[in-house]
Amino acid sequence: MQFVPVVDSNQRPLMPTTPKRAERWIGSGKATPFFRKGIFCVRLNVEPSSRHLQPVAVGIDPGSQREGYTVKSKAHTYLNQQFHAIDWVLAYLLVGGAWL
Repeated sequence: MQFVPVVDSNQRPLMPTTPKRAERWIGSGKATPFFRKGIFCVRLNVEPSSRHLQPVAVGIDPGSQREGYTVKSKAHTYLNQQFHAIDWVLAYLLVGGAWL
């Protein structure tokens, strides 16, 4: 499930919400859509019902073959990605490649 970042009228971050709820807020005038660094976000035009923030943990696993990244709160997993680690550098240097 994807989540939409939410900020209040003073640009302070709040807990993310679902895209469906963000659409309802925008349609009713409770929120204004905007993009921050290419990410779709909403700014609340009304006072939020709660300012309770959940602790969020970030986990990084720098493995030899793959690298893993996770962003998780107690209730939701916001990001869980695995990437192949760069493994061509040693072979490139052994062949005698030059850095550009």
